[in-house]
Amino acid sequence: MVISKFRNLEVNSKFDNHKIDFPDLAPIDPLNLQKNALITKYIRAASNPVIAKWWGRDADGNFNYSLVAQRGSYTATDADAIISRGSNTSRIEMIGEQLIDKSYILLYEITDLYSMEEYYDRQDASNRKLKITTPVKRTEEGYNCDYKVYAYKVDFTDSVASEFYSRYWVDVKNHDNKKVAAWADAQFPVRLMASTGGSVRSAQSKQKTLNTKKKTMRELLEDIPAEIQNNAVFELGRKIEDFRLKVTVFKAYPVSAKLGTKEDLYIDQRFYVYEIEQEKNGNQKINRKGVVRVKTINDNKQVATGSSLPSVFQQVAGGRIYQGMFMESKDDYGIILNIGKNGSANNAMDGFNIGADFRISRFLKKPGWHFGIDASLRSMKDVYAGNISTPLQPSLINSTELVSGGTYAIAVNISKESYFTRKGNVYLRPLVGLGLQSYSFNNIGGSEIDSENKDYSWSSIYVPAGIGVGWNITPTFSLEMKPGVYARFAATTGNKEKLTQSAAPVTDNWGFGTIDKMNFGTTNTICLRIRF
Repeated sequence: MVISKFRNLEVNSKFDNHKIDFPDLAPIDPLNLQKNALITKYIRAASNPVIAKWWGRDADGNFNYSLVAQRGSYTATDADAIISRGSNTSRIEMIGEQLIDKSYILLYEITDLYSMEEYYDRQDASNRKLKITTPVKRTEEGYNCDYKVYAYKVDFTDSVASEFYSRYWVDVKNHDNKKVAAWADAQFPVRLMASTGGSVRSAQSKQKTLNTKKKTMRELLEDIPAEIQNNAVFELGRKIEDFRLKVTVFKAYPVSAKLGTKEDLYIDQRFYVYEIEQEKNGNQKINRKGVVRVKTINDNKQVATGSSLPSVFQQVAGGRIYQGMFMESKDDYGIILNIGKNGSANNAMDGFNIGADFRISRFLKKPGWHFGIDASLRSMKDVYAGNISTPLQPSLINSTELVSGGTYAIAVNISKESYFTRKGNVYLRPLVGLGLQSYSFNNIGGSEIDSENKDYSWSSIYVPAGIGVGWNITPTFSLEMKPGVYARFAATTGNKEKLTQSAAPVTDNWGFGTIDKMNFGTTNTICLRIRF
């Protein structure tokens, strides 16, 4: 079912769709030492129908130029169209022939395909080896798939093209039966440019919902090929230069370039901007001058005429950018790791800070948006908590007792990076979230507390808000200071018992004085942000 769906899957829109009808490669044992050689032999055989597709070979063996010309016209940018109009040689036709040497054959290998039930069975089996006997919760249904993908380039160089014309080219006006017969054994050089692999999951909750229509198990299975293809194209784009988008800066400030929907741009896609410098010895040196991200995308899905509207980019780092500089796509994963220190007058909201932000702007089609999670951890030793009780425990903690343990605060948030300067080295990041702040005690008045005792595990819901001020040092590293405020609600025990504070400690720097009511406070986080 997966293979059948793969066959009918549309190629990613940033590439020309040159699908061919070709038999699958028979499974190869992973331990077979000849595996790579067998794959290469298979790909070389596939190069025959690839070149036949390019040159429109018909049932009589005749070739034609129509597809090459068509692809050249569609692939051309506005700059190519303008240059071609002022040249004696058709640049558009040249582009078409050059594209043949950018033909890639992708071979997908499905290494494992299994249901969520089998996934849970494997987890349970693994846990049993660790002496963990509690079964995992089986909350989802669907499938997992492990895969590899190999990207081979067809080398249609000038010398290969010359041999093709001399040995195989025939057309309606110049038909040659010997050349037609020779084509049956024709193969062309191929090179493995990159390979990658990973796992995808197509699953849904087992629980029924009123507003969401659940997919059938077949539909979940048929979603897998598209997920594999999208992941593979993204990963190969980080490894293969031909898969990257390249263009010159059309206009500076706002930075714009003539790319768009035809090239499958997406919001916040990252590009590096380079300046090409001529050295004294005549060599060219490429210097990175800035980093930009896609802000608005123009629809350019038509043959270039020289007059299409450019897409607009937001500079997020670097120096001044000028018209004519060179831009190249440098896709990232959209994950930001935050490591730093959280400061607050309430030590329970203080401590070591770690978090992550995940870019969601591509799905929202609005630049700068992230979904994040932040956590701060702190230990406490010999602290006075005051007189605290619950309805069932009149003297849970006495004001004369010293307490020890730890605290944490963890929250999810939505944030938006906004840039106001030309070079984009500085940004503002307002955010709002929802979190849980918790106390856990291991010692009360010199007595050890059982970790399973829920009376001494307290938690409060809190709502954080803030605005980060950041400096993008490099495309990877940023420094950020984030002042903020929070509203914390009354705490309850692990047994859902309300707490009552009857005599707050004289020095209350751990938030115990307001443990039984809503309270407000401030925070200030300083962190290093690492972008992946």
